[in-house]
Amino acid sequence: MRAIAAGLSDVGRERVHNEDRYILLPEFNVYVVADGMGGHEAGEVASRIAASAIAGYFREANGKRRKASTGDRLRAAVTYANARIFAHADDSRFYRGMGTTVVAAAFAPRERKFYVAHAGDSRCYLLRRGGFAQLTRDHSLIADALLERPDLTESDLAYLPRNVITRALGIGPSVDVDLRAERVEPGDVFLLCSDGLHGLVDDGEIARIIEDNAVLADACCKLIDCANENGGRDNITAVLIRIEETAAASWSQRQGAKTRNAR
Repeated sequence: MRAIAAGLSDVGRERVHNEDRYILLPEFNVYVVADGMGGHEAGEVASRIAASAIAGYFREANGKRRKASTGDRLRAAVTYANARIFAHADDSRFYRGMGTTVVAAAFAPRERKFYVAHAGDSRCYLLRRGGFAQLTRDHSLIADALLERPDLTESDLAYLPRNVITRALGIGPSVDVDLRAERVEPGDVFLLCSDGLHGLVDDGEIARIIEDNAVLADACCKLIDCANENGGRDNITAVLIRIEETAAASWSQRQGAKTRNAR
């Protein structure tokens, strides 16, 4: 089995800077989306550190790390990124309080499993045989409230701020990282995205766009266009990973790796 992937990030219609960051590491079957936050462009710094730290962790893996399971290495990489961001913020008053959400994924072909680690409200979805499911749970004020009180109505939730997250990288010296493993099937498509996408495009439309666009780069572009058509109030990032039974051409693993900073 093999994974092919594409990604795209866009500044949106209202923001000046793009504080989202994503990476595709096909040589390790690792994929990351981070959505930064903080003043003085600190969000850009936090998400950049998160992406580079996770990439660096896998690229510089020593023998001990190779012996660890894929899931353990993924969680350790995210934890390492948290420490890097927190240390950087502690060194500069301009960056204190900066942080970033993260959703990171690793495909383990021999195990036939797809691991997802996350903190914050960036999400992972799975499209499988026409069904579309959210695999991650948002670490947000609203999601936490619903976890404790599933009976809360929309009118109850209206009193809660919708953009407050309760977990992120860089906010403290340690972070609780959720980890999930999903057994894969050929044809599975995983989506990693920031809230600039899932906050503006409903799940049904996201699934339809992915199903209607077999080329992953085209699907990423259509997803971002749809979010912009719905207001584009935030930065928008989408990474798509498809699991295939047969080997794909090597160039396709990097198809569509772009950032759109202006429209």
